[in-house]
Amino acid sequence: MKERASLDRAPRAWNERFTNFLPTIGFTVSYTDPSHFVKHQDASKVFLLLYVDDIIITGTCEHLISAVKLALQEEFDMKDLSHLHYFLGIEITYLQNGLFVSQHKYAQDLLHKSGLADCHTHCTPCKSGLKLLKTAGSPLQSHDVLQFRSIVGCLQYLTFTRPDIAFAVNSVCQFLHCPTDEYLIAARRILRYVKSTMNHGIMYKRGEYTDLPQLQAFCDAD
Repeated sequence: MKERASLDRAPRAWNERFTNFLPTIGFTVSYTDPSHFVKHQDASKVFLLLYVDDIIITGTCEHLISAVKLALQEEFDMKDLSHLHYFLGIEITYLQNGLFVSQHKYAQDLLHKSGLADCHTHCTPCKSGLKLLKTAGSPLQSHDVLQFRSIVGCLQYLTFTRPDIAFAVNSVCQFLHCPTDEYLIAARRILRYVKSTMNHGIMYKRGEYTDLPQLQAFCDAD
């Protein structure tokens, strides 16, 4: 038991040691996210994101980024994996005109986990004029309730790069406490739509911004 307790404390000890070291090289923790750190030096910035023992470092100055890497490598046993390609289910593809961010593998794994890898597809994530009622359908059995909550939780994470499913996912999220078969059908419909749009994601293009930011919004005309 003592050995297991020490192993359980190991990640916490590592996190405490790492986060205590960052202020010594000029980083401050973000007010909104305790795993996000920022370093300011003159007009340059370096951003560091920590998840257990995985670290992302980026910024506006290559020289400053290199200095941060060197300081971390001198203090910790670390390996530089070069450009970021995959992090917590999020894939980054580098293109000539920008970055493409997606969750293709994550979505694929979710379909397999939900038993819908070979299901038919839908061209929309929900019915037109979707309005789920608390009294709709029959209450789910306990194992189906767990499946429903698991699917919806995974779909929430998928909305990071799939804003097109945000409305439908938010709709089914409102019934996590007492789901029925109607809500499970609605959640599975979102998965069927995801299967038909596996290659969707968010494209960040370079060189398309002007001095005055312009907000563009799109909506379903229906």
